[in-house]
Amino acid sequence: MLALRFPRLLRVALPLLAVAALASPARAQDTNVPDAETPSSEPEVVQTSGLLSAAGGKRLMEEAARAIDAQNYGLAQQRLQQARQVFNQLSNFHQQLAGAFSAIDNGVSQDQRKSALEAAQLRDMSTYQLALVHRAQNQLELAIPLLVQIVGSQSPTRDLGAKAYQQLAELGFIRSSAPNSVTQVSGLLSMPSGQRLMNEASQAIESQNYGLAQQRLQQARQVFNQLSNFHQQLAGAFAAVDNRVSQDQRKSALEAAEMRDVSTYQLAVVHRVQNQPELAIPLLTQVVGSQSPTRDLGSKAYQQLVELGFVRPSSPRPASGATPTPTPAASPR
Repeated sequence: MLALRFPRLLRVALPLLAVAALASPARAQDTNVPDAETPSSEPEVVQTSGLLSAAGGKRLMEEAARAIDAQNYGLAQQRLQQARQVFNQLSNFHQQLAGAFSAIDNGVSQDQRKSALEAAQLRDMSTYQLALVHRAQNQLELAIPLLVQIVGSQSPTRDLGAKAYQQLAELGFIRSSAPNSVTQVSGLLSMPSGQRLMNEASQAIESQNYGLAQQRLQQARQVFNQLSNFHQQLAGAFAAVDNRVSQDQRKSALEAAEMRDVSTYQLAVVHRVQNQPELAIPLLTQVVGSQSPTRDLGSKAYQQLVELGFVRPSSPRPASGATPTPTPAASPR
């Protein structure tokens, strides 16, 4: 089981981090330092070891590994979240400095860029380990976004990116022939979950419980929108690596986007039934923009806008030879 194998994985990975953390910084006694009374002398500065440092982030990862050994997954999650935040901040700060020096001192700029990449690598390592902790606790809706981030950051061709992709395959988030993969992920962040929410909304509408219907439809469109975004990110990550996988992910993104627009349209209709045009109109406009007025759902949304008096009555004409598709990624409002 993953919960049993995961601590062993960390015990192998983290000693390597410990070695890097113990690398000796430049010391004053190892260099030729000018006499203390010389006005131009400057104190020798060693690498910072506070919380916002690579050493501080590595200590947090070591604490997480000990917490996992003790099966204290709550503390492990906390430490890994803190570690990835530290490494992410370090990477951003070094990247900003690299940009500031890009046209001034190429040596400094390159050095800062190297530091940014090193911090980003450690951020992705802590993110991967956090995803494994979530998976060990069967929190797939928390693990999947982290794994998608790693594939996008690392590229599927690198070791860590390939491992994250394999995890997604085993979770059933992507189609795969992997022996440990499941048919399809069935957690909160999945197509079946979004469909269940829509079914619950339909039942609520039949009983005229519009408050519950709104809640379920809002949840459903959020699930479908996240799925569309994640699949679109994976499609981009594989665009120059494996065209078959990229196309498959793009297809999944479009399928999720279609369901997002369906749930958005139904939510708009519920708002209209409750005489809330100020809530219905923005949703209907989103559907028209995503679907195009020439498709069935886009045409229905446009007709709703006509009936609400938001647009003048007209019949949208299909574009000749055009086959529009829903926009794969859009943020619900």
